[in-house]
Amino acid sequence: MTTLPFDDDTTVLISAEGHVRLSRELDMLRSDARRDLTERLREAREDGDLEDNPVLGDLLEEQAQLEQRISLLEARLRSAEIVLPVDDGRAGIGTLVRVRDLVADSTHEYELVGTLESDVVRGRVSVEAPVGRALVGRLPGERLDVDTPRGVMELEVVDVRPASDASLEREAA
Repeated sequence: MTTLPFDDDTTVLISAEGHVRLSRELDMLRSDARRDLTERLREAREDGDLEDNPVLGDLLEEQAQLEQRISLLEARLRSAEIVLPVDDGRAGIGTLVRVRDLVADSTHEYELVGTLESDVVRGRVSVEAPVGRALVGRLPGERLDVDTPRGVMELEVVDVRPASDASLEREAA
């Protein structure tokens, strides 16, 4: 049996938007995904010999993975504490932070999130990661050096705003 990385005594911070995303995923997995998989399993069982049915074996493995994902999401949401973004111009969970890399002379945007919602590819950086941890509490105009696995980054905070504002702009575009 796999041990889940979260238990009922562990509190993990999450943005309100991240909580909604995970809750929607959990609802979809519990309803649509389970229903679809149940139908596919029923069809595979009707195809004859249960012992020599590779499709059925694959579907049973898929079912085990689905149930594991559901259990993981349930545990994560049980342990989640929703953090609302502060409205004082400082970077924190639920804010979108635009920074300028002073060495590379490039600009990047990071949405600061809790560990449950981290997704670097989509620009969602955990406040537990080196860059996220260094940005928490920062205001526009501040400069900072961040120790990362790739070396020290020299950053300047250009802008801080609620991430929900950016989400609304993306949806309107």
